[in-house]
Amino acid sequence: MIGTRSQSSESTDSTRLDSGAATPLVAIAPGALVKLECNNPGGSHKARAARHIVRRALERGEIVPGKTTVIEKTGGSFGFGLTLACAELGVSVELAVGLGFSATKRRCLEIFGAKLIGLDLLHAGATPREVVEHRLANAPALGKHYYYTDQFHNPGSVEAHEQETGPEIVAQLRARREIERVTFVACAGTGASLTGIARCLLAAGYRTNVILVEPEGCRSRDGTFVEHRFEGMAVGVTPPLLDWTLVTETRAVTFDAAMSVQRRIAQTQGYFVGNTAAACLSVALEQARTIRSPGHTVLTLVYDHGLWYVGVQ
Repeated sequence: MIGTRSQSSESTDSTRLDSGAATPLVAIAPGALVKLECNNPGGSHKARAARHIVRRALERGEIVPGKTTVIEKTGGSFGFGLTLACAELGVSVELAVGLGFSATKRRCLEIFGAKLIGLDLLHAGATPREVVEHRLANAPALGKHYYYTDQFHNPGSVEAHEQETGPEIVAQLRARREIERVTFVACAGTGASLTGIARCLLAAGYRTNVILVEPEGCRSRDGTFVEHRFEGMAVGVTPPLLDWTLVTETRAVTFDAAMSVQRRIAQTQGYFVGNTAAACLSVALEQARTIRSPGHTVLTLVYDHGLWYVGVQ
C-alpha cells in the first residue's frame, strides 16, 4: 500500500481478526504514535465499518446475494470498503458521490466495481442524499431491492471500531508497557472511529484525553461549518455517532498548516498521508513536543493516503 512501511514488531504480535493482520502502530516522532489505517483493504479505516455493517445485514437477512443492491452516499472511502465487502458476496453496489469529492476516488471506485449513480441529478444541483432517496423511492420501477447502509446513522459504524480497531490499538499499546496515559487526536465525519476507539482506551484503563481536530472556522458541535478542503471531517452536519462526553478539547487547523506537515512527513518519514490525517498529525506532533512526560503518548490515525488528493490541492 502506498504511504506505508513494513509492519513493526509491535503490530506483528497484535490481535488477529478475521479481517487479517492488524494495521501497524508506529512511532512517527518522539512521544507520538500513528495507526496506519491506510493499510486496510480499500485504503482507509472506513473498510472496517463497511465490512461490519455488510456482515451484520447479511446475518439479519437484509442483504440477500443475487437479489440485493447495496446503496450509499459517500465521499469515497466508505464506498471502497462497501465494494470490497460486497464483492465476495456477489452483491452489487451503487454509490452517490458528491461532485466536489476527489475525481481520483470517483474513478477508482468504478475500477473497484461500484456503480456511480445520479450524475444527472448531481449536476442539476441535487445532494447525494437526495440521489439515494430518489433511488429508494423508485426501487420497484427500477427493478431493485436496495439495502441502504446509511453509515451516518448505522450503529454498526461504532461497533466496528469498538470491537476491532480499538482492541487492536489496546493490544499494540500494551506491548509498550511504559504507556499509562494517551492523548488521542482525531477528527470526525460520522464520529464513529473516535467514539469506538476512545471507549476502548478508557475501558482498558488508560488515562485518556481526546482532542477533536476541525478545520478553522468549523464548530461541529453547534452546527457551524465553513467551506474547507478536508474531505471526511466537519462534513456539514454535527457528527451523529460522536459521543461528545469523550471529547476533552477541540483544536482548529488551517489547510496550509496541514499541507506543510503532510510534506514534511513525506520527506522525512516516507509516509504520504491524506489531508485529514495531516491535520490530525499537525496537532499530534505539537502535543508530543509539549508533553514529553514518561508514560504519556500521543496517538492519532492515518485515515488514508495522500495520493487520492493529488491535483485537488
